[in-house]
Amino acid sequence: MKKVLFLALILLLVFPNSSSAVSIKSTKTLFELPYLTNDQVKDVLLKNQNIFLVGTTESSSSTWIPGQLNGLSDGFITSYSASGIQNWSIRLGSEGNEIATALAADQDGSIWVVGASNTFSPQAVPINPPNVLNPDNVPITPIPQTPTPINKIKIWQVSSTGVIINSFEYSTDTVVLPNKIFVANGNLVIFGNIFDKSLTKGFYLSSSKIGVFSGITKIGSKFTQINSAIINKDFSFTVVGSSSDQILKAKPIGKVDAITLRISDLGLVQQVARATLKSTSRSWDSIDSGLFQGGRVIYSNRSEAAITKFSALSKPVWNVRYLSRSSALVAVGKNSWASFISTGVIKGIPKWKPKVATPVVLEFGKKGEIISSYTLSAPAVAIDTDVENGTVLITDSGKSFGLVLINQ
Repeated sequence: MKKVLFLALILLLVFPNSSSAVSIKSTKTLFELPYLTNDQVKDVLLKNQNIFLVGTTESSSSTWIPGQLNGLSDGFITSYSASGIQNWSIRLGSEGNEIATALAADQDGSIWVVGASNTFSPQAVPINPPNVLNPDNVPITPIPQTPTPINKIKIWQVSSTGVIINSFEYSTDTVVLPNKIFVANGNLVIFGNIFDKSLTKGFYLSSSKIGVFSGITKIGSKFTQINSAIINKDFSFTVVGSSSDQILKAKPIGKVDAITLRISDLGLVQQVARATLKSTSRSWDSIDSGLFQGGRVIYSNRSEAAITKFSALSKPVWNVRYLSRSSALVAVGKNSWASFISTGVIKGIPKWKPKVATPVVLEFGKKGEIISSYTLSAPAVAIDTDVENGTVLITDSGKSFGLVLINQ
């Protein structure tokens, strides 16, 4: 009898129960938002059973964003119910070229949106050149205004009903791209990147809620990018990105290392962790609560999506990498979620062998095991999850944005 039980145990270990294997399913898009040109959704926020999208439109008009295009681009924010009904939508634009990149909810129900814009040099007054006759007083064509690069950080406060309450800006000397905004200890904190010729640096900037800014703090020297961040309980921040600079005492090892920084509420770098592989370029592009991070590893002949759960900086609990054409976007709710464009097999999904690059989203358990998996009709550009709504992904087909809802 003991031999029979022992043999049965061996068989279970060698040939695990096929019913425990995860099969991949297809998702359904709740609704599509068409666009005409190079429009983008950059962030999604789930709050009070509503879904907020923020991004940039270059379309001259839109069926779901009211008003006409100002400048060459406008920022926008739009709100939908979980059933797909639009609550409201507004443009964030002026005579300049605006972009909107991230959003955060305040305790009073309002939404803070961060983006950037350019300025125009003053219009030159035409003057008749000396010694030139103009007997008919023909008007001289004015010299057109010259737009600057995107060099102003813009902040908008929008009410829960879609009304702009306040807006203010911070001018810089270089091209600027904000990536995250937080409501922190009564103030606003922004992280992003500045570009000055061949140099790329991360930045930290804080502001009061009436537009009184601190000085901008630059992070890195030659190449450091900040891609995402989370706020900690003590109002410090965990920031992720990539760098080939020495930061504090941490020197680069690969071509470009993925970095995780702990930054104080005053913008001071306190701790650095580098994820590196020789002869590769790595980046962390996404992070959510509990130090769940998603990024990318680029080799000379392939690229992988990297997904890691940390217990603390430099202390991974588990990590996986999959052949991918994109970085991994991550979100944490009841479980952990990650989305990327798969180009190879995925351990834990036995029958998954894609013939073409295919967007997928995976749900992970506490030990990194795959609980569920889905294909998407288009790549995900934003992800968020909460108890009320489930997991929401915004996809971009190149012609429309899709909202995909996976109920947990």
